[in-house]
Amino acid sequence: MKYRNLKLSFTIEHTEFTVLSISLEKMVTPIPRHSHSKNSYELHYVSFGHGKLLTDEQTYEVVPGTFFVTGPGVFHEQISDPDDPMTEYGVYLQVNPEGTAATKKEQLIREFLERKFWFGEAAPGMHELMKQIHNELEQRSIGYELVLPTLLQQLILLISREYYRKDYLQGEGSAAPSFEMPADQTYLTIEEAFLYNYKDLTLPKLASMVNLGIRQTERLLLKHYNKTFAQKKTEARMSAACLLLQDPSNSIASVSATLGYSSPEHFSNAFQKFHHVSPSSYRKLHGAKP
Repeated sequence: MKYRNLKLSFTIEHTEFTVLSISLEKMVTPIPRHSHSKNSYELHYVSFGHGKLLTDEQTYEVVPGTFFVTGPGVFHEQISDPDDPMTEYGVYLQVNPEGTAATKKEQLIREFLERKFWFGEAAPGMHELMKQIHNELEQRSIGYELVLPTLLQQLILLISREYYRKDYLQGEGSAAPSFEMPADQTYLTIEEAFLYNYKDLTLPKLASMVNLGIRQTERLLLKHYNKTFAQKKTEARMSAACLLLQDPSNSIASVSATLGYSSPEHFSNAFQKFHHVSPSSYRKLHGAKP
């Protein structure tokens, strides 16, 4: 279950947070490699199941009770164990930069803002807090619009405290991200469009989805993802191709059709150009039969 278009806002120390979607889903199909815009964060709490989180730097084993944050520009993909798929609570939020740079932040808020990526064991109380948030959305009892921002504020503070505690124990640190755009549903819509609709997504369709002109949409992609529409679509298709090719039950022809290519030859040429290896060679490298 995914609740979108929420726009639940709250402020902590002059920093405005806007939550755009909250979900609770069993992850049966892999989530291809993708990243978020410059002011967007996704919070992931895995309550049940096993799987893997893959970033450009490392592969992480996900077990029940795992919590991780994927922030601006962090490429990642998620693959569930087919025999024990992950069940994940997800929260997608954006940070309004108004006053963020100019105002001295309290330590706990800086702990959250200064991280683009974090992976570890969930803090005590995370599971119950995520359940409360989801239950409020599901039941929508009187006053839930007032309760939800308070629970979400608690969630950010809980995460920030855990960052601070781990830093104190381990001496970790990270560089602060650059915030440029106000919170808006636009970036979630863009990311989900490339993640799920890569087969037949066009620039006019994307522009219509975000209620912008075609040229405005193209400029937005260049400014906040440093890619053209064609580059973003190719990246999305090639990420999905890698996952599909690792399943030996998928023929190269079927992968080509799933990704929306006009022929297996067209797909193979595109894959070779992007990954510098043929689809059949990629399958051999990853233990799948061609």
